[in-house]
Amino acid sequence: MAEAKPPGKREEKVSPRAYYERVSKESREALVGAVPSITVGVIAAILLWLFGNLIFIPISEGIEWFGYPLTQILTFIILVGLAIFVMKILVDVRRAVDALAGLAACEIGAPYDVTPAEVGHYKTALRGILHVIIVSLAFLLFSDYLARIHPALSGVVLIAIVVWAIFEIYRAVKAISDEIRRYSAEWAGKALE
Repeated sequence: MAEAKPPGKREEKVSPRAYYERVSKESREALVGAVPSITVGVIAAILLWLFGNLIFIPISEGIEWFGYPLTQILTFIILVGLAIFVMKILVDVRRAVDALAGLAACEIGAPYDVTPAEVGHYKTALRGILHVIIVSLAFLLFSDYLARIHPALSGVVLIAIVVWAIFEIYRAVKAISDEIRRYSAEWAGKALE
């Protein structure tokens, strides 16, 4: 007598084509949702940086507030505001990167069977590369403010970013190398037939 599987715990086999269509559809929807939010966040961060650097900081030069230089206080406040905007942007960028990775996996892997592992490799690679780019650009926003708080602070943060970027690039290359090996083996197998 066969055991009955409890409801909600049944295993469904999904065809590669159905998986491809589902990932593609979910990726497009996520991308459409994330892009406007990223755009608004980037515009807000750039405006805050421009107003801070071109208006608020120059106005505060030479002014003290309860014995503390107002320039450093405003720099810290602007830095916190930028950090909030950048963190929100990074959350939305993560959604967009996952969506782009899903679309890339489906488009590149269309002649083959797209697997969850393949989508995961593309997500890891794209996420790593785009995070390095975004964090580097964010550092450009923060570097002047960090240097105004303390000259060494900007250098310490840059060193940390470089070490982290090396690790992220290594992870991205490792994730893609698995897919390159698989596609190369399949291509070589077809070419030698």
